[in-house]
Amino acid sequence: MKNKFKFVVMSLCMVLLVSCATTYERAKSPTGTGYYDTLLQQGMYEITFNGNSDTSVTTAQDYALLRAAETCLENGYKTFDIVNSNNNSKTETGAYTSYYGRHFADTTVYTSTYPKIMLIIKCSKEDNLTFVAEEISNNLRKKYHLEK
Repeated sequence: MKNKFKFVVMSLCMVLLVSCATTYERAKSPTGTGYYDTLLQQGMYEITFNGNSDTSVTTAQDYALLRAAETCLENGYKTFDIVNSNNNSKTETGAYTSYYGRHFADTTVYTSTYPKIMLIIKCSKEDNLTFVAEEISNNLRKKYHLEK
């Protein structure tokens, strides 16, 4: 019975944790959470994905790659290469104290990571570059259960 209760509690915690992660959507500004893309020159784009503290770096990397693929497709390209990439994630460590009466306090130390992934991509209308945009888009949308 105890193990069943623990399983239910852990399952609910995981659902809540996943539901708080940054969703795959356009950021309101280049520094906001979500993806942001900038045309650098014809066929070259800078793609940025900023996550919140509930978004894993792996998810942020996948979302940046997904946005790269979709940027290519939206602009009539088939394939792309990653020319440059940066993981500019920030990590914060801090503590907070909860007081329970005059003589008892509980201090919790936390570490939060805010992922920020930047890609510079070169796109092509031919099948001559490393990543096939449509395959990347389909595979990552399926992995994260994202509708088109």
